[in-house]
Amino acid sequence: MAPKDIMTNTHAKSILNSMDSLGKSNTLCDVTLRVEQKDFPAHQIVLAACSDYFCAMFTSEISQKGKPYVDIQGLTASTMEILFDFVYTETVHLKGVKQACCEFLESQLDPSNCLGIRDFAETHNCVDLTQAAEVFSQKNFPEVVQHEEFILRRQGEVEKLIECDEIQMDPEEPVFEAVLSWVKHVKKGQKESLPNWLQYMRMPLLTLRYITDVTDAEPFIRCGLQRGDLVDEGKKFHLRPELQSQMQGPRTRARLGANEVLLVAGGFRSQQSPIDTVEKYDPKTQEWSFLPSITCKRRYVASVIGGYDSRSCLSSVECLDYTADEDGVWYSVAPMNISMERYDPNIDQWSMLGDMQTAWEGAGLVVASGVIHCLGGYDGLSILNSVEKYDAHTGHWTNVTPMATKCSGGGVALLNDRIYVVGGFDGTAHLSSVEAYNIRTDSWTTATSMTTPRCYVGATVLRGRSLLSSTECYDPIIDSWEVVTSMGTQRCDAGVCVLNEK
Repeated sequence: MAPKDIMTNTHAKSILNSMDSLGKSNTLCDVTLRVEQKDFPAHQIVLAACSDYFCAMFTSEISQKGKPYVDIQGLTASTMEILFDFVYTETVHLKGVKQACCEFLESQLDPSNCLGIRDFAETHNCVDLTQAAEVFSQKNFPEVVQHEEFILRRQGEVEKLIECDEIQMDPEEPVFEAVLSWVKHVKKGQKESLPNWLQYMRMPLLTLRYITDVTDAEPFIRCGLQRGDLVDEGKKFHLRPELQSQMQGPRTRARLGANEVLLVAGGFRSQQSPIDTVEKYDPKTQEWSFLPSITCKRRYVASVIGGYDSRSCLSSVECLDYTADEDGVWYSVAPMNISMERYDPNIDQWSMLGDMQTAWEGAGLVVASGVIHCLGGYDGLSILNSVEKYDAHTGHWTNVTPMATKCSGGGVALLNDRIYVVGGFDGTAHLSSVEAYNIRTDSWTTATSMTTPRCYVGATVLRGRSLLSSTECYDPIIDSWEVVTSMGTQRCDAGVCVLNEK
């Protein structure tokens, strides 16, 4: 019997390790490769044995003999290090390849594939890609749920998605519609096994009209006792505001994902001097930053409409194009005339509306259920507590229940079907008091006072809370105020509004 050859990997591995040590210590090296000004000492025989390219280079008649180094083009130094590791140790480093693949997939994210890419990234432990796909799906939720990837999600995956605080969705209605669409596409036998899916919906954040007109009419909702209880919870949240503080929980918490920012424009500082500065507040970072100034200094300003420039009342109107560049650009639109006016942005034109029952200034204006409400103010003789509302369909103003406290220069904001009036001036002192008007019951209740009395204050709603343009934030669920980061410029009587950043 012929002798049998015995093969072992130990000998080859030992030789590779020895050559690697010799190369790293620049021992017996007979060639130097230079890549991006970095030198790599090596052995010609090792490189030639591993690469036809190097074999041809070192054996050709036009070889690099006599030159101190061989200049390699088209490679980075980091790539050459990976190649040398493979040549001398037979070790393959896939980290760079994996990173490049992840960066490519991230560049390809769109609403139709982001959920699938997220699954792929999670399976292969691609942390950065997983996070990028997750954020993309949250930011583009309305578009994502229109595609097949969402419809094909398993129940647990849908529940995880809709209970996420970071979904950029306001109001809550599209979330309900997306889940309902998914439920209608699952197999019939599975629908009975989904008694808990509605608990992840934030029913109290739906409008009362949507709950009564849409949710109540949905057969899938009516057929389940537990589901009906959750719908009733949403109704109670709106109809029994005095119970809201007892209903705290995941379903009453506003989603945090929306890219809402607060803008504060104009106003006046000390000595009644109008200003033109504009600041932006980001609730995610809790930081203020400056935007381009408005073209005209003005105070007593509603957003950037009209106002007073210390010499005369203004009829001019400015608009911020916040998508033009990083900071935005201000431009002028058609000016107002006088009295009560309505602006149509489609034709850039103002039109006159019916006069109010009382002429006043310093009143607060807010829209609730399609009706304009005008609260408090000063009629030239006294501070008022009266409230009027304007119905655009009839063109008439009517009186409703007055406030408990006379007030001029108070901040007003609509939150959860209630109009909040904060601070102001009662003819004697600045106020810290807060009143809330229920538009459905035509009644007023008292809320917790602010920490600081203030007048000519701006108020708006940001992330489901009433945020003042100065430094306080009100949470209606727990009926409490919280001090937040101050602006860069002290001011009062400024215009305030909330924008969704793109």
